[in-house]
Amino acid sequence: MGIAKLGIKDLKCASFGSLEIEFDMQAFKEFQQESEVFDIPHRHDCYVLFLATSGGGSHLIDFKKYEIESGMLFLMHPGMIHEWKEMEDLDGYLMLFTADFFSQRYNNNILLNFPFFSISNENPVISLNPEEFKKIRQISRWMLEEYLSNKLDSAQMLRSYLNIILTKAGRLFDLKKDHNSQDGHHHRLVLAQFEQLIDKHYKKKHLVRDYASLLHLTPNYLNVICKSQTEKSAGDLIRSRIILEAKRMLLHEDMSVSEISTELNFEDNAYFSRFFKKYTGSSPIKFKKEVFHLTK
Repeated sequence: MGIAKLGIKDLKCASFGSLEIEFDMQAFKEFQQESEVFDIPHRHDCYVLFLATSGGGSHLIDFKKYEIESGMLFLMHPGMIHEWKEMEDLDGYLMLFTADFFSQRYNNNILLNFPFFSISNENPVISLNPEEFKKIRQISRWMLEEYLSNKLDSAQMLRSYLNIILTKAGRLFDLKKDHNSQDGHHHRLVLAQFEQLIDKHYKKKHLVRDYASLLHLTPNYLNVICKSQTEKSAGDLIRSRIILEAKRMLLHEDMSVSEISTELNFEDNAYFSRFFKKYTGSSPIKFKKEVFHLTK
């Protein structure tokens, strides 16, 4: 018996926003009642924040299942495939925004400085301690009130509130010891640029030297930077992005292994299958069978 293709719903942030800005916010229960896609696999072209304030359920994000509890803050970057499952009176605050919306007041690259928005980060959730949960919940309340007020200067207020939440979340995240050093700051900027390039070129460029050349660095120095910030090599980060997209295609797209191999610029189907198995422990077909039950 074959595995049914689920398909992916692509949601555009431009379709949101009563203020005609690339920002939207709702109480989760309202979103659940109005949305037709919350419980099917979908992805956004914008950033998504969700603060759980009561109830429970589970959240499937790029093949990993997270049990939702009050006080959890989910922080997702564009392109992550997710769906909400097993809702048990879940409520909270859901925010969606684009990098362009945020950068109208803040530096264009500041979102990339938040470690939870890094493509090398594999944990898109923070469990807030009671004190921080209380603070961020209050800020979220103010944000929703401001958003619903529909005032001329609401966008400016929303950006400020959003920056406070992201900064607080960044402080709670597990940052490296050199976070405040000059070298550490430079390394984080280079890593952000590297990850942007990976996300843009991963289908065509698979080698560290290709990205090092674009960054005007030596491959060895790029490796030093990546390991200091992520404990992974530059090659690991490139391979992880390729593997992630391969998994997304296998599970959600109506494509054969051969078609995926071609799309990701591998020499042939056999080489792609060996690559996938080496770094995941499973063949492409076995992986699809193993994770399919999570999406049922």
